[in-house]
Amino acid sequence: MEIASYESLPVLPPELTSEILLRLPVKTLLKMRCVSKSMLSLISSHQFIRNHLKLSANNQEFTYHRLLFRNFEFDNNSLTFYTYPLYPTKYEVPQHIPTELDFSCEDTFGDRYRILGSCDGLFCISRDFEDLFIWNPSTRKLKELPPSGINVPRTDSFDDISYGFGYTELQSDYKVVEIVGSQHNNSYDVSVYSLRSNSWKRIQEYPNIILWDHSGKFLNGKIHWIAGDRVGGVRFISSFNLADETFGNVALPDLNEYEFDWEIGSSGRNICLFCCEENKTDVWVMKEYEIVESWTKVFSIPSRDYEACPIFISQNNEILVHQSRSLVWYNSRHNTFMHPEFRIRCDAANNLGLYNESLVSPNFLEEPTDQ
Repeated sequence: MEIASYESLPVLPPELTSEILLRLPVKTLLKMRCVSKSMLSLISSHQFIRNHLKLSANNQEFTYHRLLFRNFEFDNNSLTFYTYPLYPTKYEVPQHIPTELDFSCEDTFGDRYRILGSCDGLFCISRDFEDLFIWNPSTRKLKELPPSGINVPRTDSFDDISYGFGYTELQSDYKVVEIVGSQHNNSYDVSVYSLRSNSWKRIQEYPNIILWDHSGKFLNGKIHWIAGDRVGGVRFISSFNLADETFGNVALPDLNEYEFDWEIGSSGRNICLFCCEENKTDVWVMKEYEIVESWTKVFSIPSRDYEACPIFISQNNEILVHQSRSLVWYNSRHNTFMHPEFRIRCDAANNLGLYNESLVSPNFLEEPTDQ
């Protein structure tokens, strides 16, 4: 039988080639950039990257969704990150991800680094809340941000420092929000970093509140923090619109019954509240954004002597929960807990993040280069 030569093989139309490539994982696409200059140009194009991101993010089986976490049992306090599939189909060991930040350290140096937020496969990471980085763990690309110009106080508590990270579709730009308490009065200095311009700008001060979160939750084009009135102590959700760079508030349900902490979360495109009590965590969902009447308590997660912090809520109400320094799945219909096949140990919820693999670059729009 005669074997066809490469030149005689049929050539697929460009649009069909693109449709096939859009359904491949990031790891495969990174390798395929070396096939030809045209393949490199296509995979590196802004439109292809956005279309690939849209398909992977909307995958109903969460094929490309992963967990990023730091596990001190593995790395003995060195700054190393691990990635693990959200829904593993077989027994898998978490994969170590090397970065330019990886190095061994002594004592509790690893606590200097925090995950401040994630969006479109990118993570915003801080070192001592001073040095900021945007990192894509799928492509291993890392960008250190320039200083904001705000003097970050050198304290152990970092009580008056908060950040947010997200994307504004209107401006096609990723932004970092830095909010630092003023040392002179009861107000905050607010700066916004634009990845498109690679620069910071100062906006209006935000007075008379206390921010309870070090990192905000990005949802619906806005970043959300738990805040409190500095005088009365009444808590509410403060939001920041990345498009017009203005603050606002999101109305809350009646939470007077709760004597313990509550945190902001998300379920799909809906904002959530996780209200922790002594033996349970109630999950509230705002089913229509900014419509206070749409707040609904959907279920409760039982707990004993520890807080159960939900990380992810699936469409069939399976909840990935961080509790007692480990990750477990909770089935709300059967009221059962199940550990992943590989026991994942994570010291704190702020040392893990959920993301979908993407080709988005922390260097924004890049010229295609062979790597």
